[in-house]
Amino acid sequence: MTGHTRKKNKGKGKGNGKKKSPSGLSNQSKDVDPIPCSTLEEDEMTRCNQPAEEGFERCEVHQAQYCTMYKKYKAASEVVDNIKSGRELPTKEQIQRYTDLHLTLDKARWVRKYLESIRVERTGRIIHQNRFFLKVDDGHKIRLKVLAKKMVEAVDILNDLQARALDLYIANNPDCKWMKPVQSPNGIDDKPISTEEIVEAAQRTLPNDRKNSAGTLSASEKSTKPSTLAGEDLIDLEHRAQKAKLLHVFEIITDPGSIARLLRGADTFGPDPSILHKIFQQYARRIMYHDSDFFFKTLDKVSFQDLILDDDFSIEDACKFASLEKGNVANFGTLSNRHKVLGGWIYSCSHTRMIPNEAWWYLLEILKPPADVENRFVRLCNNFDDMVNFLSFGAIGMLPPSTFCSKQYDGVDAILPRKHLSLSGVVIADMVSSPKPPHMIGPIPTTRRGRRPGCIVWCEMETRGYMFGALRNEPDSFNDAFLRELRARPDLFQVVVRSETDPRRDVEIFPTDALPAMRYRQFEAPPARASNRPTGSGDWIVSRSAVDVLYGTHCEMPGAPNRSFFGYLQILNSGNNKGWFFCFKKFPVKYIVILDTVPNRHHSVLAKNVAWAALRARGYGEGEFESRKYARASDKFFQKRAKELLSWTPDHWHWHATKLVDDDDDDVDEGGSADRPEAVYPELVSKITTTKVMGSEGDGSGEGDESEREGAEGDDQGEDKDKGEGTKSEKTEGGKQSERGWGCICERQSSQTRQSN
Repeated sequence: MTGHTRKKNKGKGKGNGKKKSPSGLSNQSKDVDPIPCSTLEEDEMTRCNQPAEEGFERCEVHQAQYCTMYKKYKAASEVVDNIKSGRELPTKEQIQRYTDLHLTLDKARWVRKYLESIRVERTGRIIHQNRFFLKVDDGHKIRLKVLAKKMVEAVDILNDLQARALDLYIANNPDCKWMKPVQSPNGIDDKPISTEEIVEAAQRTLPNDRKNSAGTLSASEKSTKPSTLAGEDLIDLEHRAQKAKLLHVFEIITDPGSIARLLRGADTFGPDPSILHKIFQQYARRIMYHDSDFFFKTLDKVSFQDLILDDDFSIEDACKFASLEKGNVANFGTLSNRHKVLGGWIYSCSHTRMIPNEAWWYLLEILKPPADVENRFVRLCNNFDDMVNFLSFGAIGMLPPSTFCSKQYDGVDAILPRKHLSLSGVVIADMVSSPKPPHMIGPIPTTRRGRRPGCIVWCEMETRGYMFGALRNEPDSFNDAFLRELRARPDLFQVVVRSETDPRRDVEIFPTDALPAMRYRQFEAPPARASNRPTGSGDWIVSRSAVDVLYGTHCEMPGAPNRSFFGYLQILNSGNNKGWFFCFKKFPVKYIVILDTVPNRHHSVLAKNVAWAALRARGYGEGEFESRKYARASDKFFQKRAKELLSWTPDHWHWHATKLVDDDDDDVDEGGSADRPEAVYPELVSKITTTKVMGSEGDGSGEGDESEREGAEGDDQGEDKDKGEGTKSEKTEGGKQSERGWGCICERQSSQTRQSN
């Protein structure tokens, strides 16, 4: 009894100490907070604020969405595995042997289904890991990598099948030969983007598409529509969101008012937004036309929006489109070569004739291109005359001056001489110089001791400014006269000429012992003041010859490590020629390098002397260079060339040119009307240019007529070329003015004004 009693009492004591009454359990459960839903919202950052459903980690809505998504991507996974295991994808070689169009299209539909299943599974797994499971297992990661490889393979095969189907379609329909896309050859520096890069770019885009969206619903919205939200297909929603994103990205070519909205409120004098919209559309059509895969997808589409909304246009296609820069087919030609693509016209063959002056004028007037984009227009030029006419329109004021000639030194630049050369038919693509101040010209003492007692090592260096450009390759009377002018003045010019039709590295040099672009020498002499420096002696060491300007070399500089110097033709023939003037040229030319005989001075002096030689070759100048003669010759020549360039203008258009010197004045106009734009009236529709004056004095010999500035840069091609000072003439402390040159003003009268007149 005693033992039993003790057990009973012991049990009661234990129960009273550790067990809780049913009422106690109920009260405590009411105080415990419910488990929150573990799902992230659509922004993939905000956690769901709803309680989890009993027995699950998610709320009712997200649990239902997860189950729907999981079933869908698992079903797609089975399709991917079944297709891959049951039928092997055709190889590129097998596709090229296909001769049946219907069989090829059937293969393409099958591969498209396979690709769509991969896309569904990838999208589902990405949502799975980004929203429902913050920690993903290794098997899930491995599967995503496998799917990425399969997608790359499927995209390549589908592209090949569509290209083959297009070939077979054209072969069976002889009237549709125009549909064969013109495959534009890639430039030397253009590497075709791989499918792996396209897929990776698309994958980087997907997770970020929804992070900034306003798709997160409030608790009240979820509570009011639980059944509707629970039935949503997250994979389908994601794909629809991608389509909406694509429409937004391509809005510039699908919505005519998009550019106007972008430019609203901007202080710009650019072209009309509707014109820009049509330009972008035409550029997009050319991209589509030049790519077989894109062109196949456009065959049954009537507009860009129709193409983008089609299921066959994917995010990978959008990334591929953004990476392409095709389209060397100019948008003009004969009507027989014009065909409709995506609601607009495209020409199936390149324009091969000379571009009329009227086309150049409208093109430059509409686009109003900025400085330093001349190379982009060279691709439109089919011959040397096209290139000269394009630069000539720039010379009369329709293009801002290039940086290489607008960089000022001592208040002077080379804008005006370059305009004269362009109008004359001499294409100048670059100017380089390293001018030195007077105290840096001649021997410079170093800190090294000489071998002879009481002597130090002195160093003397010469750098010559030079110009790089091109002449007509065919026999030409002006070329002959211009080269004779250069050859007759070895005291001013050192010349290297290279024709693209001559054998490799066959160049013409005059004088035969042409001075180098850079050389130095070292000698020993006692220390001395700057005002009493010793005369240089010893042999010169050439660091950069005149021919090296074309073909490059390794620079040897005293006290510095050797480094490579890349010549112009070396760069043009390499894979690093993007942005160079001649990189898109389609015809042979005769390259020319003109060096200044006098070392260590700015290239504006050389440019002025070369421009005078061109005016003499055209018959507009005689004798030595003088500012007054130069101004009068340039005024006459400009009037003649402007009349030729604008001869197409209607009778009710009027143009006139400002002058550098008045007809009844022997002095160059240093101010006056030429120093500001001409007066324009309300009826004035288009003004070709503002007008400026030529300033600096100089003589033909150029014996150091400009004071030099210390520390000027620019002996390397294309380096440290600051932008020009716009189009305004600037007075300097020395009274010199920027050689911005003259211009031409074109007026187009309104009908009301013509009637009143």
